Amino acid sequence: MSSTREPGPSPRRTTTTAATPSAAEHNRAVYNAIWPQLSDFIRFNPGARHRRRHVFALLDGLRFQSLLDVGCGNAALLRLIDARYPGRRLSGVDLSESVIQQNRRAFAHLRFAVANVEEDDVPHADVVVCSEVLEHLDRPEQALQRIAAALPKSGHAIITTPTGRVHATERHFGHVRHPRPQELALQAEGAGFDVVELRVWGWPTYALTKWATNLDPEQALARFAGDRPYGFAEKSLSWSLWLANFANFERFPLGVQLFALLRKR
Repeated sequence: MSSTREPGPSPRRTTTTAATPSAAEHNRAVYNAIWPQLSDFIRFNPGARHRRRHVFALLDGLRFQSLLDVGCGNAALLRLIDARYPGRRLSGVDLSESVIQQNRRAFAHLRFAVANVEEDDVPHADVVVCSEVLEHLDRPEQALQRIAAALPKSGHAIITTPTGRVHATERHFGHVRHPRPQELALQAEGAGFDVVELRVWGWPTYALTKWATNLDPEQALARFAGDRPYGFAEKSLSWSLWLANFANFERFPLGVQLFALLRKR
């Protein structure tokens, strides 16, 4: 099934001039428009599910009473953290005013605020999770500095971001660029962190999944990130790809996904 319509605003141009919106302005417009229709995409997307698995593997090794999710979106990750680690003080910030309002109505026991992590202070916490955010930003170094400022000494941050090529489907969602592992490590160290662990994941299956999806990005976006709930076919394919992605090497230099555990100096 093909479609000439893409959900949400058009992809971001990759140059910044006086006439071009910043990454923050673009992302605010994109996600205010499309967060209401991404529930099934976030729930079933194989990459998102495996990212959550890796985040939990890192969190399980930490002791914390409070946690902040930077770029929390529709609180999919925070809800799972709340269930897995009961009794913690959990909060989330996001650039999208609409999704923060939605979260406040739906999850009164969690705390939410609108924030641009490149420019705004964010709430303090023992652990900060920042998943799939840095690749959207013009100034990721400043975001890491804001995250460090929110942590106590020896507090931890968990960062996830794609690495390598920026595909058309990713540009649609506002990706600016994907850092290489050494680049992310240098940015983290410059913000006052020590890199405890840096995993490169996603070879070969996840890399192949991204490539195949982008053979016809317009159709993939319309079918899997459109405004209709997933049907049997979409759910079945998503589940199959989730299982297939267990075949990836857990740490391999050709991977397309980064997971970093950082400790504030």
